[in-house]
Amino acid sequence: MATPVTISATDGTVSGSATLNARPTGFVLTGSLNTAREQHTATLLNNGMVLITGGCCSNGYLGSAELYNPTTGSFNPNGNLNTGRYYHAATLLNNGMDLIVQW
Repeated sequence: MATPVTISATDGTVSGSATLNARPTGFVLTGSLNTAREQHTATLLNNGMVLITGGCCSNGYLGSAELYNPTTGSFNPNGNLNTGRYYHAATLLNNGMDLIVQW
C-alpha cells in the first residue's frame, strides 16, 4: 500500500509543496488468486491493474482470468477465455485490449 509523503520547498519568497504516494520496493504481501495457477500470463493494464489469464493447475488447462487491483490488493474473477491455455503469450495493444496467443 502507498504511504502519503508531503514534500515542501522554499526559495526566497517562492514556496510550494506536493504530496506523493510512496510505495515500498521489492515484494509486498497481498491478496491471493481465486484459482491457483502456473504457466499463466500477467499483463499490466493502462489503468494500473494486472490481468492474469490462463495457466494450468492439477485439473488441467485454465480458461479463467482474474483482475488484480494493486490499490486494494484483491483479485477478482474477470471472465473466461474461449479455450483454456498455458505457455501462451499476452501483449497489451495500443487500444488497451490484451492479445492472447498460443503457438
